[in-house]
Amino acid sequence: MEEGKTIIIQGIENEVDPIIDPVLEKQIIKKGKNYVIDVGGTQMDYNANFTLFMTCRLPNPSFSPELSAKTTIIDFTVTQKGLE
Repeated sequence: MEEGKTIIIQGIENEVDPIIDPVLEKQIIKKGKNYVIDVGGTQMDYNANFTLFMTCRLPNPSFSPELSAKTTIIDFTVTQKGLE
């Protein structure tokens, strides 16, 4: 996060570990000139260029309304009917 790189978390099931909630909710704190975020009780430097992607291999996942509100969900499932 502090270098502004992209992180990909693969294999998400219907629930996500609550330890990353501050990241999903963007609970960023400004300390002086720097930004920090508290993840699991540890304050980490935060770079505005940081992005987080989570992937799921489930064909029809049922995410909680809370998780859906914190994220943008994109369904890449393509069917013949969808293409028509």
